[in-house]
Amino acid sequence: MLRDNGGAVTNRRERLRAALDRDLRRTARRLLVSGGIDAVTLAAIAREVGITPPAIYRYYKSRDDLIYTLAEDVIGELVGELRAAAAEHPERPDRQLIAMIRAFTGWAAKNRAEYGFVFGVPSPTVDDVYREIAKAWTVKIGGTFGEPYLRLWRQRPFDVPAESELEPALQKQLDSYRALVGLERMPLGAILVFIECWSRMYASMSFDVFGLMSATFTDMTPMHERMCRGVCELLGIEYEPPGKAETGDS
Repeated sequence: MLRDNGGAVTNRRERLRAALDRDLRRTARRLLVSGGIDAVTLAAIAREVGITPPAIYRYYKSRDDLIYTLAEDVIGELVGELRAAAAEHPERPDRQLIAMIRAFTGWAAKNRAEYGFVFGVPSPTVDDVYREIAKAWTVKIGGTFGEPYLRLWRQRPFDVPAESELEPALQKQLDSYRALVGLERMPLGAILVFIECWSRMYASMSFDVFGLMSATFTDMTPMHERMCRGVCELLGIEYEPPGKAETGDS
């Protein structure tokens, strides 16, 4: 009796295809770290993996498509770090936010090239896809921070500007951002404070990652902690130094 092994052949092909796709993405990231985004070309990836450049088109429509997938991988990794930090304090959104800020700064310090790729000024070679990358990290990272932020607001609302104090043009943009990150239930003033918190985090890490203070600062950790303290003040929560916040949710 003949056995139909077509399914087994298909599964094997799928596994081989998935394995090569992982190699392509790992190689793209390695090139990013070693040479920046301009080093991530289809020819360079193909050479490293041992295939011809046209073979990559079986997996990706274009270099931009591969670059966007690389960004998704990096963003997904960061989101995983943030969620793991938050999971340590399931009943305390205030501590979740503090832990997530530290997870963000820790990840960025260890993955400087990736931070620069996702959050930095885009290279002209990725201008076309950068808007999509910016939207992706806004949705995923903003949404991840937004979850404990919303819970904190529900537990103990903090001071935010009244909507009447906000310029109409600002209101419109805040409303668009609110919808993008899934915080439609929050007032626009709270969305403004959310963005102000993010701007402090971004500034602190960008000074570090891009070496903007390297002439005088060899260790930006104390500045990151001051940033964390400032965010806590904005949100009306108690700042807890490193170590104390990780000891439990008493």
